[in-house]
Amino acid sequence: MIKVHCFVSCVCEVLKKNGIDHRPYYFGVWDADFFLDEHDRLTYHKENVDHTFFKNWYETLYGITLTEWYKNTASKEENVENLIQLIEEKDDDTHVIVMLDLALLPERENKFHHAPFPHYVMLEKTQDNDVWMMYDPDFRWEGEMDKAQILNAVRSHDVAGGYRFNGKTIQPPSDDTIKAYFRTCMKGRENPLTETLQSLVETFWSGSQRHRLNELGLVMKQLPVLAIRKYAYEHAFAFFWKALQFSENTFEQWCDEIESLEKGFKIVQYQAMKVAKTKKEADYEQLCNQLKRQNERERRIKAQLILYFNEWLLIEKPLVLHQR
Repeated sequence: MIKVHCFVSCVCEVLKKNGIDHRPYYFGVWDADFFLDEHDRLTYHKENVDHTFFKNWYETLYGITLTEWYKNTASKEENVENLIQLIEEKDDDTHVIVMLDLALLPERENKFHHAPFPHYVMLEKTQDNDVWMMYDPDFRWEGEMDKAQILNAVRSHDVAGGYRFNGKTIQPPSDDTIKAYFRTCMKGRENPLTETLQSLVETFWSGSQRHRLNELGLVMKQLPVLAIRKYAYEHAFAFFWKALQFSENTFEQWCDEIESLEKGFKIVQYQAMKVAKTKKEADYEQLCNQLKRQNERERRIKAQLILYFNEWLLIEKPLVLHQR
């Protein structure tokens, strides 16, 4: 099960159910924001994380307004009461998503073994007042869960966030909007994640944090969560594959390249842990070479997508795949 981006996966669910092409929305995921905490550790989440970029483009692409119901100015209990009311009163066209701490739900898979583990899910009521239905598009999981347990995970002080939206206003994205979004998202000359990793390695090897070299592995503990986002490239290749009708073999080859990119970050993490332990220059050089290969591979992927995008622009009437 591939976790790409939980917020994006939740809001895309209504698109897929209505036959609207969700793949262009993933253009913003491969280089989505990440953070460094106060200890210079890489992290996919921070307090009061802002989803404005994805929110605004979702509304622009698909005509659905995302309303943030969770209020950071309110107390945790006030937000929980608001959530309960939203779930109880919502109709079939309204969707409610909330951020909770997946680590507090032992019944749920937590493949990254992080605690806390902030994660967005969708919720609905059932005929049992003590049970809610949970939909987790990111992990492709759904099932009934104890309402009290869910609310306990929402109450975690490590999470805060929630949105609601109505699918009645859904519309297919226009060609011009897709063009603008691709151009906004595509950072053809930079790879922010790999470049940040290179900077961190230098800082911990010979820079201001060299006295903390033994922590380099911890610095990259959350790298696998961020690396999974690179599978968003597959959505872009799939979009252009159908529009340009290049061969399935070519598509599969690029999927293999994307998989190699994602797995390459696992090698980076392992080698960082090794450098932290051995402190040998030979291991440091291996790590640097792996990061260089990662940079080169991702640049090739981006260059090919840009090539396909430019070919798509030349089509008299670009094919945006959707069906009602």
